[in-house]
Amino acid sequence: MQSLLPLRTARFGTLVLAALALHACTTLPSDISDDALIDAASRQGPYQIRAYTSMPDAPEYGDATLYYPLDTEGLLGGVAIAPGFTERQRHINWWGSRLATHGYAVLVLDTNDPRERPEARAQALMAAIGTLRAEGERVGSPLFGRIDADRMAVMGHSMGGGGALLAANGYSDELSAAIPFTSWQPEGNFSDISIPTLVIAGQADDIAPVAEHAWPHYLSIPAGTPKAFVELEDGDHFVANNSASSLHGLMGRYGIAWLKLHMDGDERYRRFFTDSARQPDAASLSRYEFGE
Repeated sequence: MQSLLPLRTARFGTLVLAALALHACTTLPSDISDDALIDAASRQGPYQIRAYTSMPDAPEYGDATLYYPLDTEGLLGGVAIAPGFTERQRHINWWGSRLATHGYAVLVLDTNDPRERPEARAQALMAAIGTLRAEGERVGSPLFGRIDADRMAVMGHSMGGGGALLAANGYSDELSAAIPFTSWQPEGNFSDISIPTLVIAGQADDIAPVAEHAWPHYLSIPAGTPKAFVELEDGDHFVANNSASSLHGLMGRYGIAWLKLHMDGDERYRRFFTDSARQPDAASLSRYEFGE
């Protein structure tokens, strides 16, 4: 892995920190309204953040960047995120900074080979989860003593989404939540998943068609496991990537709400999946399912 942030990344981090300084409130009222909760989950969160790349190497993945918030109370949950086929961190790393501003330690990785299959990406994600836990114990790490080893989630795009589902299927006992977006895994059967899983899809995805990938993936998750399916009307394969900046508010708020509800136990966010906070998005979603 790289030992220093490249200049481009360092500049990005400085800009993020300057913007985040405008958000001073770090807690939300218990009786927060739907509109206020939607607004809070749709933008950068209240925490200033930093990022670093200097951490022990892991043979299962290549370079990685770890985003984390400053001045939080309590321990941080961790999230590992894998890119899709031929992609790098830069295609999905908006999730790293966005989630960090909402109070998570987020490791966004490059695979060893950008053409790796979902099975290798699942192993990369679980190695990244191991790195997050280890950073909480490594003296000299910015996250020393700050990581909650029992609160970990995996995410990924396309083949990375397939990897997230495979990781959840094989290692549910080590994870708290999974969020695959426009996942690619032919004939995927995820009947061993027992952790809350949010499947994000694009109705017009012609790379991983929903009828062949995301929808059967969702259906294969057992009844009784908390799960949700969010399909964006006319959405393509890249609805949750850096390139879809106009959708970051919509995609981000469902990802944040899922983690807040299932990793942090914050019941205020349940309304995104069962109640009124979801209603403003009805016109944007071609299909929506929720079960637990």
